[in-house]
Amino acid sequence: MSHNELWYEDFFDQWYLKYWIQPITAERTHKEVDAIIRFLGLTPECKVLDLCCGQGRHSLELSRRGFQVVGLDLSETLLEASRRQAQEENLSVEFIQADMRRISYENEFDGIFNFYTAFGYFKNDDDNQAVLNAVGKALKPGGRFLLDYPCLEGRMVDWKQQEFFEYDDGTIMLHEMIHDVFDQKIVNHVLYITKDNQRHRTGFTLRHYYGRELQQCLQKAGMKTIGAYGNLDGDKLTNRDIRVLVVAEKTSS
Repeated sequence: MSHNELWYEDFFDQWYLKYWIQPITAERTHKEVDAIIRFLGLTPECKVLDLCCGQGRHSLELSRRGFQVVGLDLSETLLEASRRQAQEENLSVEFIQADMRRISYENEFDGIFNFYTAFGYFKNDDDNQAVLNAVGKALKPGGRFLLDYPCLEGRMVDWKQQEFFEYDDGTIMLHEMIHDVFDQKIVNHVLYITKDNQRHRTGFTLRHYYGRELQQCLQKAGMKTIGAYGNLDGDKLTNRDIRVLVVAEKTSS
């Protein structure tokens, strides 16, 4: 079963919203936002970009805390959910539909973050580099970028090629993860089966970057890496950590 290179155009749909996002607790979002503020060194007058904001859980929480936030995403389904929530709470977040390679801002943001594995979506390395170039351009000099990304060294220790989840409504999700070691690519096949036997097949592919490569890509985009952490508390990254939080700073104007 293969899926299309443009998987990201269809993957973030109502199924994603219901089964990938709904289980995430408000407490987890609060903790992540605390960490985002700390890693980016944000103060109340800062302007922040949530790159690939999805259904806006971080954007909305930052807005509740008084920050000026722009959320950018490609999925109209998820943006609609974000806008609806912002309206309900009377929050002034600007949600924009755009491709992450094309951020139409220059020297605009004090901080930009990309959370919950939203980098490495493109088959072509130049396209992934274009994302970081756009980030570099959109940051003010001295502004910071925070990337939350899988750490393969830690994940390999207990790599599961297949897993399944059962949700409260009786839906089952089967998830297969195939790691192409030589190509540094993780291909994910996902199959949902509902209680009344509806089936929905989807999937996504990630180009995996190791730390040294990420540093080089950030450097090309005019940013220098100032830290890599193994968790939200800011502990030093080890080869047992399954995620990495990379903080980079824009060096040039």
